[in-house]
Amino acid sequence: MLLVGAVGLVLLIACVNLANLMLARGVARLQELAVRLALGATPGTLARGVVWESLLLSLLGGAAGIALAAVALPALASQLPPGLVPRSSAIRVDGPALLFAVALSALTGLLFGLLPAWQVLRANVNEMLKSGGARGASSRFAGRVQGALIAGQWR
Repeated sequence: MLLVGAVGLVLLIACVNLANLMLARGVARLQELAVRLALGATPGTLARGVVWESLLLSLLGGAAGIALAAVALPALASQLPPGLVPRSSAIRVDGPALLFAVALSALTGLLFGLLPAWQVLRANVNEMLKSGGARGASSRFAGRVQGALIAGQWR
């Protein structure tokens, strides 16, 4: 159980770091999305594009992680000393683990794809374009979320 807890904490730290990077990437794109809105893009089209891009990126990352786990787990399990872990030969990536990884990847992609789109939709497009993309009142919520993610990181 200690090993499961340690792995869970490492996964949590990795997810928080990834979420922080995705949020920073989304905030950096606010001006680009504001320009697209000013040029006539519909808010729905922008939101769908950002969400699909984020979802695809997170699912590709999840697939890469699953592939790495499928290759590395048998190699690591074979290196364990006999008797250290009961049934170490039965350690493998199974269906529930795959389902959890895919669900977590999809949830991360959806959540952090919707945040930048939602921020642009709430923002005053004229003010964002005038400010040259500087972080202002339109990204106050994103700044609070990013601050919470940074504060939640463990070292």
